[in-house]
Amino acid sequence: MDGDFSDLVIQLQSVHRDNLVSVVAYGSAIEAPGNPKKTDYELLIMTKHLRAEDLRRSRPVVREWVLSGHNMPVFFTADEFKHSLDVYPIEFTQMKRAYRVLHGLDPLAGVEISKANLRWETEHELRGKLLRLRSLYLPASLSSADLTHLMTDSIVSFVKFMRPVLTLLGEDPPLGRLATIQRIGEKLNIDTAPLVRILKLRDEPKEMLEIEVQDLFVAYLDRLDHIIAVVNEL
Repeated sequence: MDGDFSDLVIQLQSVHRDNLVSVVAYGSAIEAPGNPKKTDYELLIMTKHLRAEDLRRSRPVVREWVLSGHNMPVFFTADEFKHSLDVYPIEFTQMKRAYRVLHGLDPLAGVEISKANLRWETEHELRGKLLRLRSLYLPASLSSADLTHLMTDSIVSFVKFMRPVLTLLGEDPPLGRLATIQRIGEKLNIDTAPLVRILKLRDEPKEMLEIEVQDLFVAYLDRLDHIIAVVNEL
């Protein structure tokens, strides 16, 4: 990846010159051992200004980057970044946990993320996803296969927002989804076996009786309600 990063920075410098402020790689791959995939990295590109012509200049570089298997970068101006810390506390908390400055200034140096903002966004996201889950249950409940798919598809989003719950409780959340669910259960003293089962069904699909699927969904909602209630009281 070092070669990919170096080539990208050179191309961005050529395109943006002194308008380029920072290039930052972040994500679980920064601190995870082993051989991470390209898609395990995220990229932040920060500039002084970001007009339509600046984006057009970036287009060939970004297109090549994405076609080679990387994720689409996120663009910020330095001013936008500074004023967005209270709007995206989850994203910036996760970024600050594992990042690497590839070029320019370190935008996260000395940055403190408000726990009040983090709690608000966490509850907002969890409640919004729960409302959507309930709505999607109505059509999905007509088929055991559809309802199973709804649970295995949605669990990933809920786990993503369980990590900041652990942060609010004073812990560094695990990187893995299974470990996150298990730690949530330990910290909140709840049985997260239904969540673990749903997560495992993603990788190991198993045919179940309709009553099993319906009961699993009931347990799923119950655990999510409990987690959100805890966040509301933090």
